[in-house]
Amino acid sequence: MYAMAMALMCLRQLRPLLHNSLSGLVRPPLQVPLRHTALMLNGCRQCVVHQTMLTRHLATKKAKAKSKGETQARVNINAALVEDIISLGEVNGEMQAVVEVLKEEFGKNLNIRTSPGALDHITVTTKDGKFPLNQLGQISLKSPQLIIVNMASFPENTAAAIKAIRESGMNLNPEVDGIIIRVPVPKVTREHRENLAKLAKQLTNKAKDSLRKVRSNAVNHVKKAKSTVSEDTIKLVEKQIQQMADDTAAEMDKLLAGKTKELLG
Repeated sequence: MYAMAMALMCLRQLRPLLHNSLSGLVRPPLQVPLRHTALMLNGCRQCVVHQTMLTRHLATKKAKAKSKGETQARVNINAALVEDIISLGEVNGEMQAVVEVLKEEFGKNLNIRTSPGALDHITVTTKDGKFPLNQLGQISLKSPQLIIVNMASFPENTAAAIKAIRESGMNLNPEVDGIIIRVPVPKVTREHRENLAKLAKQLTNKAKDSLRKVRSNAVNHVKKAKSTVSEDTIKLVEKQIQQMADDTAAEMDKLLAGKTKELLG
């Protein structure tokens, strides 16, 4: 009963306001002093409370939305000042080493151009150890669809070379003629290009896993210094390391985009 009485009171007090608003369609609206509005709403404190809560909620959502759109401030720590905590130069070197490995993987496994160098990365296992194919045989391009490997210098390794070419993952089926290995190069189809693009993505994801390990190891190393430096310093160095990792990952994404465009045309 009390709730219904309060609701009726609110409606009675708000009726003049509604009347004035509708009258404003015909004549200029009346200016209601703020103190009168406060008095009219005083009889319905729940209305005021709900209005205040709604206003705060909308303001909070707006602030959060604005903060999401803002760019995070970049950190630029002088590496010399934190050498007693960690060598940022070494961390950066390890991250760049991961990028270089990715570049090598791209060059070895994603080459669609027919050239003698396309077989250079193939490693041949012999009784004397492992050697690059181009150190055991003379590689030449007879035509865009045929590569020749002359094993005259190491004829005893011809069989091992054939096995290495077949197991290279390049979808090659070499043929032997004495000490001459003929390697027909299959025509590059759209399907093959798409498979190479998928492989490029897989290699990039693998590289990012290695990058995360480098970042994780660096952060763990920094945390060991908590007993000797302030927590704010630790957080700042960790943020610098994360920023370096993000920059390196962006570099990998750029390499992947370029290679994908090259493969798919």
